[in-house]
Amino acid sequence: MPSVSGLSRPDLQLLFIPFALLSGVLAAALSPLSISVGAGAGSVLASLAVVDGVALNPPTAD
Repeated sequence: MPSVSGLSRPDLQLLFIPFALLSGVLAAALSPLSISVGAGAGSVLASLAVVDGVALNPPTAD
């Protein structure tokens, strides 16, 4: 398994998306928030990674 320092920016963004979704659900499960609020917050974080990866900093051919 490659180390985190060997991953490119798009790889890190793709890894961030499931972690953002999972952290939103876990935060809701561990707090008085409903699951839909936590999942919504996680999806907002994940969508920021998608916007950053596609619109703001698109991958380029090296």
